[in-house]
Amino acid sequence: MRSPITPFAAAGLALAVFVTLLAAWLVAGTPAAVRGNLPAPASASAPAADASPVAFTLERGSSAGEVGRRLEELGIIRSGRQFELLARLTGLQGSLSAGDYLLPRPASALTVLHLLTVKEAVPVLRVTFPEGLRIEEMAVLAEQAGFGPRDEFLAAVARAKLPPGLAEYLPPGADLQGYLFPDTYIMPVGSTMDDLVAYMIRTLDERFTPELRAAAAARGLNPHQALTLASIVEREAVLPAERPLIAGVFYNRLAAGDRLGADPTVQFAVALDPASVQRYGWWKKDLTIVDLENPSPYNTRLFPGLPPGPIACPGLASIEAVAYPTDTDYYYFVADAKKGDGSHVFAVTFAEHERNIALYGAP
Repeated sequence: MRSPITPFAAAGLALAVFVTLLAAWLVAGTPAAVRGNLPAPASASAPAADASPVAFTLERGSSAGEVGRRLEELGIIRSGRQFELLARLTGLQGSLSAGDYLLPRPASALTVLHLLTVKEAVPVLRVTFPEGLRIEEMAVLAEQAGFGPRDEFLAAVARAKLPPGLAEYLPPGADLQGYLFPDTYIMPVGSTMDDLVAYMIRTLDERFTPELRAAAAARGLNPHQALTLASIVEREAVLPAERPLIAGVFYNRLAAGDRLGADPTVQFAVALDPASVQRYGWWKKDLTIVDLENPSPYNTRLFPGLPPGPIACPGLASIEAVAYPTDTDYYYFVADAKKGDGSHVFAVTFAEHERNIALYGAP
């Protein structure tokens, strides 16, 4: 006599059927093709004509879920969850190969899983630009990464053009200091300095979103002015939590028609002299009375308002701090030399500021 099918058995059978159908829908090809035992599916070897390659680094130890989420955030695939399920159903969640990739965008989850599990030798150049560097410092890093001579990087910057939305706010005769977005860039071997610079400008245009530009405009700054202030915040702030507060202090000074009094702008002004760069580098640490009296319009210790342009290339956090500053009554700040962790002590009045200098300033 046969045992009747229990509700649990029926549920298990239904689940098995569902998983099988889901696998068929997700894979849309054979697992062997995904594993590289057979030729890759057409979508993996021939991405759409309008697909734009996107740099992607797969860190060692990343889970399929983490990778899927990042792929979705970058707009490479539509669903990170679908990618994770596909990796699990094909048994490839533990076979993701760490490394640097150039992935088509948009692409199917199957295409990307194939690319990330079948490590294909695509030689690339990789360079990381920290936030707050001058273009001249970036040129050295680009040279070290193998893109070419540093002078060619500077020449590429001089040749580069800004896209609409940024170009119309660039003052006549101004260079592109501040317009190269600091990030990690992965490009095919053979990419030129012009390719790299264009990629950096395009990244700034994407990351400095219309929403951020509108928020800065609401506070009276056009994109060029916002990048200028962001570059000063970038060089002043060390702790991420202080960026919006430091931006708020500078807004208070701008509203009062006062001098920003930012030492990094003095450092920038001093570095306009090649002899100073040779002796002290791009950011002279110990400023003298003579330095503080430098007549350059970039010297915000001497002249009120914003300098003519950015003094460095700011990162997204500093741009966001300028777009969304902390509303504060603070008007002054000084580095806390006692803590030595990059933090600052803030004050409303000059008397409080003088006391903070005495208590917390460098000896």
